[in-house]
Amino acid sequence: MNWLTLVVLPGAGIALLVVLARWLGFNTQPVLTGPDEARTIAHDALVAFHAEQAAIGADARAALVAGRDGRVALVRPHGDRWIVRVANGARVTRSGDTLTVALDEPLFAPVQLKLATDAAGWAARLEAKP
Repeated sequence: MNWLTLVVLPGAGIALLVVLARWLGFNTQPVLTGPDEARTIAHDALVAFHAEQAAIGADARAALVAGRDGRVALVRPHGDRWIVRVANGARVTRSGDTLTVALDEPLFAPVQLKLATDAAGWAARLEAKP
């Protein structure tokens, strides 16, 4: 077999599949429509979670949702779906109105949220245990 059939053709086939997948929209991530959607997602994902207040990042790709019991849910996209984690006790870094929230989950990358208001208040909620 020659080099063309072993390397170039399979590489071109893979590149064609990647371009086709992107063209069909398989790489898109969901966007939150508003605080109500973030509250509903957190309520549906966590047992006995009753959402009170939500703050959505400026890009609408992640949100923090406060519950009546003191828990704070972090809502973020995972592929084309939403993933929700309780974020109390997370490592939080604040730079102005931007929060970086890092959970103690190895496969859960830190999330940056640029909040319109009360970034300091949300940081305090996240650092508190429920």
